[in-house]
Amino acid sequence: MPRYGPGRSWDAGPDGRVILDRICDDAFAALRPGGLLLLVQSGLSRPEETLGRLAAAGLDVCVTDRVTIPFGPVTRRRAAWLRDRGLLRDRLEREELVVIRGRKE
Repeated sequence: MPRYGPGRSWDAGPDGRVILDRICDDAFAALRPGGLLLLVQSGLSRPEETLGRLAAAGLDVCVTDRVTIPFGPVTRRRAAWLRDRGLLRDRLEREELVVIRGRKE
């Protein structure tokens, strides 16, 4: 994983979750009571794990929207990398974006 620059943001570790996991782990402490977290993430990086981590951290979570879109330029450039890690199957050229809402009661 790159240590600096855009590659760190786009690759996010061997399974694409380094940044997501940090957000999940820190969200409860960062929010005031009644505060909301809205997170848009690729379906390639296991949104069900994000839901579970946010819930385990104490947030009330739900998926508010899902949309399937063609790959953008970043995902197209990283398609071989994603396939090598088992995150992208076959010749899929579309990805699902998932909007997750977490609320601190």
